[in-house]
Amino acid sequence: MTTQAMPWTAQRCAAGCRLAVRVCGVLLTIWAIALPVLAASTLAASLTEEERAWIAQHPVVRVASSADYGPFTFVEDGVVRGMSIDYLQRLQQLTGIEFKTEEPASFPVNLQRVSHGEVDVMMSLRDTPERRKLMSFTRPYVSVPAVLLRRRGAAQAAVLEELRAGETVAVSAGYAVGAFMEERYPDNPVSTRPNDKALLLALASGEVDAAVMDLAGATHLMRTQGIGNVHIVGDVGFSYDQGIGYRRDWPVLGRILDKALARIDAQERQSISDRWFLPPAAAGVDVRWVSWGGGLLALLLGGLAVVIGLNRVLRRKVAMRTEQLRAELAERLRLQGADQARALAEEANAAKVRFLSQASHELRNPLNAVSGFAQLMAMDPTRPLDDVQRGRLQHIQHAVKQQLALIDDMMSFSRLESGTLTLTVRSTALQEVLPHCLALVEPAAKAKALELRCAVDEPANVKVMADPLRLEQVLHNLLSNAIKYNRQGGWVEVRTAPADNGTVRLEVADGGLGLTPDQQKQLFQPFNRLGRTEQEGTGIGLVICKQLVERMGGVIDVASDPSRGTVFGLNLASAPA
Repeated sequence: MTTQAMPWTAQRCAAGCRLAVRVCGVLLTIWAIALPVLAASTLAASLTEEERAWIAQHPVVRVASSADYGPFTFVEDGVVRGMSIDYLQRLQQLTGIEFKTEEPASFPVNLQRVSHGEVDVMMSLRDTPERRKLMSFTRPYVSVPAVLLRRRGAAQAAVLEELRAGETVAVSAGYAVGAFMEERYPDNPVSTRPNDKALLLALASGEVDAAVMDLAGATHLMRTQGIGNVHIVGDVGFSYDQGIGYRRDWPVLGRILDKALARIDAQERQSISDRWFLPPAAAGVDVRWVSWGGGLLALLLGGLAVVIGLNRVLRRKVAMRTEQLRAELAERLRLQGADQARALAEEANAAKVRFLSQASHELRNPLNAVSGFAQLMAMDPTRPLDDVQRGRLQHIQHAVKQQLALIDDMMSFSRLESGTLTLTVRSTALQEVLPHCLALVEPAAKAKALELRCAVDEPANVKVMADPLRLEQVLHNLLSNAIKYNRQGGWVEVRTAPADNGTVRLEVADGGLGLTPDQQKQLFQPFNRLGRTEQEGTGIGLVICKQLVERMGGVIDVASDPSRGTVFGLNLASAPA
């Protein structure tokens, strides 16, 4: 009876094992499906009401693409592929936004399409001052070094790891490394080619002797185009810290993308980079048999020639692969270092904000107490003050007010730098902010006998996309500066001016001291008083104004002449009617 039961028991065990394997497979599949959903739900929990509403109103976002920007975006078999597409798919899982890839176009054309609102997003782009005029940027999510490339050949006896004086170096048109090379290597003329592929082919054919491009693009093109006579000889000291460019009038999208990118951890980013940056192993060498037909000596000589040829080919392959691995290792270390540096910077920013918040609280209490007791002393009818005492008390109150303003500025500056300051951008009529701003600065204007003018027709009908509280803060700072740095008996004016379609331009003008060209270059540097130490101030008010305006999707500019005065201009998106 036992011998009959054992086969049946073995069958049950085998069936149970097969069932367990199937269950494990189903659970792994469910986990693979659920993991992005869990990550997306975690991101959704961190989104504000404004950000969730924005996603609901903009379910589809148009993305610029390129046919020849490998390995970031390129066309293969009629399909746009690349590392940027992998990131887009991951961002789509996290945010629920559908990222629609538009028809491929050249790099300069894509920059203009984003600035004109024809597309909404451009991936894998380095933040530069020139591009800031066209679009806004997320924090970088990948860093790729720019490298110097040269052609292999007998004419070059030794590898030149640096540029010779006067030697022309070629770069791709419109890329950020071009401006870097002109600044860092002023003795080397810079020529351009339409794109990376044309650049590498020009180097391979001998049209140019040196070229600079990003490491990822160089290895991708050498592999896919079969270019073997070009090699990497050194790092030029420039890296593409690439983020996502997006429309200036969509600041909410930038915050959403930054939060989504933060959900992609270092391990996942490395996995995506490895998929596109690491070339496959060197292919084997196809050595054909040497036909023999005339005796043992001819056969031996032919075999020897094959061995020598094979040895040379293998040496070249090993050298090329060693060089690629060295560059790949350096790139992986750079990426890991960038992630660690970003994490440390974010931790330091958070610690700075906590410290300043605590310091602000600790400083405000005694300052408010001093201010309160000063007011009691001034208003006490039982112990009236004489003129000297009253003047000293006014100095105390003025100093307390100045210190409280400094604390407010430092807190605003710190929160802007760390990205923790939240803005509520909405349709805002100038009538909401202008009257209060003018009322606040009117006493200071009268004290200097200044004419304070408002040349905004029907401010209730002029509406912009802005945070009303922060717009009032910016205007109050500009008006205060216009009064502070003015001539006795001068004038200050707030006015609107012609602007591009879809924007409103608001100007704060004065007939004051003006700024020299050198002072204008240093205007938005933190804590730089431009040599005007005789006036009160901290040197961060205009820095805060610039960052607030940019966070609201706008632009601030200045035009000044020491003989005529200064005009600060704000360009903000016009609110829909």
